[in-house]
Amino acid sequence: MYITTNPVNQELFKNFEAARVWSNNNAVSKDVADISSTKTEVKKEKLNLPVLCTTALGTLASLLFIRKYKGMSIKNDLMKLSRSSDIKTNLKNIANFFDINTGLKEMLFLGAGSILGGLTGGIITDKSRHTKNKIKEGVYQFTNIAIPASFVTGLLKLAEISKISNPINTRIAKIGAVIVGIGAGMATSTLISNKINNSVVDNKLQSKRSIKLKDGIMQLDDISFALILANPKLAGKLCLNKIIPLLFLTCGYEAGKQK
Repeated sequence: MYITTNPVNQELFKNFEAARVWSNNNAVSKDVADISSTKTEVKKEKLNLPVLCTTALGTLASLLFIRKYKGMSIKNDLMKLSRSSDIKTNLKNIANFFDINTGLKEMLFLGAGSILGGLTGGIITDKSRHTKNKIKEGVYQFTNIAIPASFVTGLLKLAEISKISNPINTRIAKIGAVIVGIGAGMATSTLISNKINNSVVDNKLQSKRSIKLKDGIMQLDDISFALILANPKLAGKLCLNKIIPLLFLTCGYEAGKQK
C-alpha cells in the first residue's frame, strides 16, 4: 500500500513498469529476428552440385578398384547394360554391378574414395579457401566410418566365438554388438578426430567437433554394414549389398561442402 499511495514511489513504479515492458518487447523482437535469420540461412543453403559430382566420381573409382582387386568383371558387366532395352533388366544389372560383397576393407576404400572426391571438388570450387575446415571434416567423416565399423566387426566376432547355444540369445548378443559398436565407435571417433585435427591439420586453432544429429543419420552405412555381418540373409533380402556404396555419398559431400 505504501508503494501505491506515496507519490514518489508511484512515479518510480510507473517508470519501472515502462522499462520492463520495453525490455520484454525488445527481447521478443530479437527472438523473432533470430528465428527469421535462422530460417533465411537454412533457405540459402543449396545443393553443391560440383561437390556431389566429384564425390560420386570418387566413390565410383573406389568401387571399380575393389572390383578389379577382387577379380570381378568390369567390362562384361558394363556391356550388359547396353545389351538390353528392358528397363527392369538394366536396373537389375546396375544393382548387381554395385554388389561387391562389402566387408571392412571395402567399407574403408569406399569411404576414403568418397571423402577424397568430395574434398577435391570442394577445394577446387571454394573461392573462400576453407581448405583446413574441409580437411577437418574429412578426417572426422573417415574416422566416423572406420572406427564404428571396426568396433561392430570385432564385437560380432566375439558374439560368434562365444558359442551361445540359444539362437534367441545369439540374436540379442548380435543386436547388442551393433548398438554398442556404433555408439561407442562414434564417441571414440569424435575424440580421435579432434586429436588429429588439433595436432596435425591445424595446431594453431584448437577446435572441437561434437556429435550432431545428422552424424547419427549418416551412420546408415555402418548400420547397413552391421546388418550384413549380423544377418546376411535379411541383408540380402533388403539388397543392402547393392545400395551400400551409394550411402557413402553423404560423408564425402559433407566434407567437400564444409565452410
